[in-house]
Amino acid sequence: MKKIASLAAALAIIGSIACAADSYTIAGSDILGQTLKEPLAALLEKRGIKTNIDMKGSFTALDALKKSQVDVAIIALPRGEKAPDEFITFPFAYLVATVAVNVANPIEEITTSQLYKIFSSSAAPRVDTWQAMNVGNASLKNIMPVTTSFSDSIILELFKYGALKSTGIGKWVNIAKSPSEALSILRANNSAIAVLGKVEDRNMIKVLAIASDNDGGANKYAFRPDRDNIFNGDYPLALSFNIAVEKQKAAKLKPLLKALLDDETAALIDSGEYIGAPKNSRKKSIFELDILK
Repeated sequence: MKKIASLAAALAIIGSIACAADSYTIAGSDILGQTLKEPLAALLEKRGIKTNIDMKGSFTALDALKKSQVDVAIIALPRGEKAPDEFITFPFAYLVATVAVNVANPIEEITTSQLYKIFSSSAAPRVDTWQAMNVGNASLKNIMPVTTSFSDSIILELFKYGALKSTGIGKWVNIAKSPSEALSILRANNSAIAVLGKVEDRNMIKVLAIASDNDGGANKYAFRPDRDNIFNGDYPLALSFNIAVEKQKAAKLKPLLKALLDDETAALIDSGEYIGAPKNSRKKSIFELDILK
């Protein structure tokens, strides 16, 4: 009996060590944390993965990862930026600013330089009529620009960074109190054009393709904000969030990393204002993890 009791005690100790080993620390972007922190922790716990998630900002998270204070960092990477070479990164999620009009407006695409002339406080001269945009519709006259965001909104900041050369919004731009109010304005006014986030309800709404030409016309092609265009870096008004881990520790973190990259987590991301990484991208990331030793 004593041997059995001793064995049981030993197994209990081993079990507690295993549980501790399976508890992971995640630091990340405060932007993501506002809506994803609690549901992500709950989803991982439901699948037997214990986590301590602290979303205080990308710089804080990256610094903690450099100091080996956390296992994983989920960080925002602005367009054209990369994580330090000592880390492996995997695409995780995206936040987008979109530009939309009423379906009666025949315009299908717009350039960032045109958006600058419509929305920027520094535009000289402004573009304030659809005729000046060569949009052939007699019912369309003065452009009615609308934003849905206040000064601290990440969507507005993303739009200003990607389309307005980080200048301000003009005083003539209408500020809607909410995305739903902006959509109502679009549905009621054929001449309106609005800056939004991810648009789910597209009844009477057309989301425009955007070409990035503020840098002198480097990209003459316009791209819509679909998952693949965003992932490939073609859509200009997107902010990516990437999973970052230390190269030498990635193999030991496979259970957590695979859970962060699987379909269930992607569905959680898609259920809100973010867009998850494409399935093929996530499958590639998981394959890369599988060959790590």
